[in-house]
Amino acid sequence: MKMCHHHKDAFLEWAVCRFEESFSELTALCDDDSLVAYALENFGSEKRRCEWLAARILIRKLAGNRAEVLYSPEGKPMLADGSRFLSISHTAGYVAVALHSKCNVGVDVETIGAKVQRLYKRFLGADEVAALDRSNETVAMLLHWSAKESFYKIVGNRGGSYAANFSVSPFTVGESGSFSISYTADGRLIKKLPVTYIVGGDYVFTLCVDEEE
Repeated sequence: MKMCHHHKDAFLEWAVCRFEESFSELTALCDDDSLVAYALENFGSEKRRCEWLAARILIRKLAGNRAEVLYSPEGKPMLADGSRFLSISHTAGYVAVALHSKCNVGVDVETIGAKVQRLYKRFLGADEVAALDRSNETVAMLLHWSAKESFYKIVGNRGGSYAANFSVSPFTVGESGSFSISYTADGRLIKKLPVTYIVGGDYVFTLCVDEEE
């Protein structure tokens, strides 16, 4: 596993890792046989086993060798000791983890590909389409999707849709930067948060921190 990005300050720590290892190679990087056994018992595909185990390896790298992950009734991951808020994301060959000691956090990582251009109407509103950075359209669309995935991990399932209720402010795509995302319902603003993003060679990463709580 190769660390692509790592950030740490007084309250927030996050990292993006690239992994190309097979499941057997990842097991050699894991010092807990129970994690390996869980992956083998619960995931049928090699790809899913690798993603799950790579995420646990990264979590323990950031949170400590014995860090254990549990899930809330809503399906949100959390550290068993409750010491920090946790968010996890994975895609083909990448895993991202964010931890915050005070605020709820949401993270997402996505590989760059043309598929997003076929599906954008499912998650982009008309105003967002009109304001897209056309100089890097595919990445701009993917950053919208990724930001909404990160934001969803904070606001949860309140109904509505990514296209109709989540709105990303206009921005120009760079190697890194920020923009805002809002959740509205019945014409009323429910929550608005900043999104931090990175565009890697073949992936995008987004992060939301709910400092309003």
